[in-house]
Amino acid sequence: MRYLPMRRSKLVGTEGPGSLVISPEGETAVVGALDLWFRDFHGNSSSELQEFEVHEPRLKAVLKVDKFYKPPEFRKKSKSKMEVVPNSNLVIPLMRFPKWHYCGACRTLKELELDQTTVYVDCPKCQQKRQFKQVPFVVICEHGHLSDFPWREWAHSDDHTTCKGNLVIKTSGGTTLDSWRVICEGCNASRDLNRITSADKEAGTSYLGNQLNDSKSNKYTCRGERPWCGTEKEPCSAAPVAILRNSITVYMAKKMSALAIPGDYSENVDTVVSKIQSPSKFLIRETLKLMDNDESKVQYIRSSLRFELGEQITEEDIKEALLYVESSEQFEYTEEQLEKPGLLIKEKEFEKLTTVVNSKELKVEPEWIFEDDAAETNYYSNYFERISRVLRLKETTALYGFDRKDYKNTTDYSSYYPFLYKDLDNAKELWLPVNEVYGEGIFIQFNLEQIKKWENSSAVQSYFKRYLQRISHVEHRDETIITPGNIMLHTFSHFLIDELANVCGYNRASIRERLYLDKEQSGILIYISAGDAEGTLGGLVRLGLKDKIFHIIDKAKNKAEWCSSDPVCTEIGKTQGQGVNGINGAACYNCSHIPETSCEFWNLYLDRSLLVDPKIGYFK
Repeated sequence: MRYLPMRRSKLVGTEGPGSLVISPEGETAVVGALDLWFRDFHGNSSSELQEFEVHEPRLKAVLKVDKFYKPPEFRKKSKSKMEVVPNSNLVIPLMRFPKWHYCGACRTLKELELDQTTVYVDCPKCQQKRQFKQVPFVVICEHGHLSDFPWREWAHSDDHTTCKGNLVIKTSGGTTLDSWRVICEGCNASRDLNRITSADKEAGTSYLGNQLNDSKSNKYTCRGERPWCGTEKEPCSAAPVAILRNSITVYMAKKMSALAIPGDYSENVDTVVSKIQSPSKFLIRETLKLMDNDESKVQYIRSSLRFELGEQITEEDIKEALLYVESSEQFEYTEEQLEKPGLLIKEKEFEKLTTVVNSKELKVEPEWIFEDDAAETNYYSNYFERISRVLRLKETTALYGFDRKDYKNTTDYSSYYPFLYKDLDNAKELWLPVNEVYGEGIFIQFNLEQIKKWENSSAVQSYFKRYLQRISHVEHRDETIITPGNIMLHTFSHFLIDELANVCGYNRASIRERLYLDKEQSGILIYISAGDAEGTLGGLVRLGLKDKIFHIIDKAKNKAEWCSSDPVCTEIGKTQGQGVNGINGAACYNCSHIPETSCEFWNLYLDRSLLVDPKIGYFK
């Protein structure tokens, strides 16, 4: 496959190992396994990965890995022998997939190699070089495998066929799959593609698996191919399903993120910790491991960082910083705590966001607090506890796996790791790719007592009881959100994002939500996720000022009262629900939905009625 420019942030997401990426010309390739990363054009591994290492102890403790690395950036090797460019010519491996192509002239099918760099190859029927185009279908299974559609086997209705005749694709111009037909010119066997994408989720079967062979008792099962690892295969008995190669269910990234928060120590200690954990200070960290005496370590830090540490930093600050760095390497959670890792990570974040913080990676300034403003008449005094401006934050997102076909709810993260590697058992270290984003945000803490009082009202209880009955058959990814208060918070977050995007200078896809929904938490963080290493420009955090934020909340609340699809949106939301499995109430694309990358719950668990309905709304 030829070389394609790729964004590092997408490699920790939709274009991670095992995903399909599309070139500007429409060619598709699969991204290689993690143990094939950090290599140059010739396959030589880099031995200087320290600059890409990222430290995030809380994420590391939850995911139980050795290290985090940022995807490598491409640097050209210098032509001058006197100039050394570290980690030059590092590339992310791409393999051509699907391998089956058809001739642009006669539509003859031909299977190319994974490492094929050109699509101009000899056509067996035209007897000359022709441009070949990739077929639109691939085959996936619930266990994460990815393989080519069995064109030859399908045409002959036999997965053990020995016929080697030329295969040709014919289309009759229709819009359905039965207008596609694959024909073998050797024996004249042919078959259309009708229903190849069908599957029975409850029975765990597929039309392709049940109907490929003439003998219905002989089921066709997944080939167990892993093209992102090369020609690797493994036994698999799952039912294979054909799917368009650009379908969203071909690759569903599994990610976890955490905000960088300072420890329970002073700003001086935080400064020393950040310096020691910097990727460029790898040699310092390795040298510290060889020292036993605390005094020697302090003197070594003082001399090594003499140009970066000011005189205000004392020896006690350095000792405290060393204790934190050493303990964070062995930071561990109990199995009981790991049952809800999302809440575990957010617990400390919520604690910091509800206080004043001024560190290198997180700066929080309270803008409005109910206790300080109790004497003033403010409509929102009963509803909010505090509003803070987050002038600086850093979010670290780790990719720990992927699903195909169906999204699975599990906290067994290690079960995904073998699919990210070609050979996990022989890997030098267990690491995952991460992406760091520096940004800004606005944090709003709701009045928890007011929410509980509202939730316990008879009208809300009756409405929500009917909602729970409606979704009782659904398997939820996170049970925490299924309360009236949490769904209300989530809906409010969407309308606030929509309103902020109109005036802050960032589009909606660049703004994200982070919900704090635990029993003793009730808050939302709206933040920018499109910054670079220097952060963002302040367009969002400026709107968190007291004289602006309440006006914006007013407009967001008023906008929630009406949808251009009303009365249909509201009436359907209250009776049968909307969205996947009817999980949403009065919420649709015309009112409540934002880009799915900005939402923690994929535009599910939304309901305007719980926000502004005259009878049951929180802001009624």
